[in-house]
Amino acid sequence: MFTKAHNRYLVIAILCLFAGKCYSQADTGLGKNHFVHRNLPPLPLVPAFPGGKDSLAAFIKKHTRYPDSAKKHNITGTVEVDFIVKKDGRLTNIHVYKPLGYGCDKEAVRVVKKMPRWIPSKAGKDTIETDYHVNIPFSEPEKK
Repeated sequence: MFTKAHNRYLVIAILCLFAGKCYSQADTGLGKNHFVHRNLPPLPLVPAFPGGKDSLAAFIKKHTRYPDSAKKHNITGTVEVDFIVKKDGRLTNIHVYKPLGYGCDKEAVRVVKKMPRWIPSKAGKDTIETDYHVNIPFSEPEKK
């Protein structure tokens, strides 16, 4: 009555039904809307440039000068700079994480050192020091 192909599909269907039963989650008896509350520490708020990300981008664009050496060698790219935002918003331990060379690294550090105090991180009500990372892009200035 059934061909070999039918038997194969029937066996696969039965295995699928049993596989779903074998891997189902056990009932905890707590109900659908039960949540386990734990006293977890609050997630820290990241430090912020005064005025937010758009202000940071505008500051970087306004204060970054394309180095003559990079211009001469047609160097473009991004310098990645790491630093620590202290509890009072000062930036310390400023260093280049991903260099580009041709004067771009020095210029990127200069721009970060020129930044105003940041709004520091918070963990709950406590102000904390936090590592942070910004990208300083370098490309040929637009012709006016």
